[in-house]
Amino acid sequence: MSFPFFNTSLRTGAALRLFCFPYAGGSAAIYQDWQQHAPNWLQICPVELPGRGRRCAENPAGSIPALAAAITSALYPYTNTPYALFGHSMGALIAFEVACGLEVAGRAQLRKLFVSGARAPFLARRKPPVGHLADPEFLAHVRDLNGTPTEVLANKELMDVLLPVLRADFALCEQYRMRGLQLLRAPITTLAGDEDEEIPAPDVQEWQRLTSGPFHSVRFPGDHFFIRHNEASIVDLIRDELSSGLNPVLSAAVGSRP
Repeated sequence: MSFPFFNTSLRTGAALRLFCFPYAGGSAAIYQDWQQHAPNWLQICPVELPGRGRRCAENPAGSIPALAAAITSALYPYTNTPYALFGHSMGALIAFEVACGLEVAGRAQLRKLFVSGARAPFLARRKPPVGHLADPEFLAHVRDLNGTPTEVLANKELMDVLLPVLRADFALCEQYRMRGLQLLRAPITTLAGDEDEEIPAPDVQEWQRLTSGPFHSVRFPGDHFFIRHNEASIVDLIRDELSSGLNPVLSAAVGSRP
């Protein structure tokens, strides 16, 4: 698996890297504007998944654990310095599995796991699966989630490309089952929309059972795709949480950068 970043290269001067994982149907491009809101000491590293973006010729992953294992292996050489993980919806499940894999592999520089718009992975789904539905019903569900722009849904050529990726991603999420109960040593912060009807607040709070470290939960205005309208505020939150409680070496590096 090649190293799959979107339009970026790793900066040796960055004190901390944030690896970001997209939601179902999304590509690494959804994080392309985050760096402009971030301080210089924090590098935003969006991870491109198979089947989309620059990797559109590749087959989508067969399962979240298999995908996470491949990403863990690819990220391993880049996690010998402080790093954090962020994922929204499907990306939150991937980020959690990657966090577990990296901690097991001894990559203890993980500063925090940010999970956004996702219920705790050990909870049963509250709604029936939709990935198998006929196109009209499936697309109606996608439209109701409000994560895909109307102009994209109305563009047949674009949807011919996007629909197989969406179906594959929904299948990944619907088939995913957490394996055992692994506690992360790294802290977890959850992000959720205050009008998200897909992910109830109690299901988000259950993430606290998956860390032996501190837990923090934050709500933003919006529905399931609140991250599309709160980019600057989310990056500010990430900046504040990652810059607090750092070790002296990293604190000095952060303090020397605007």
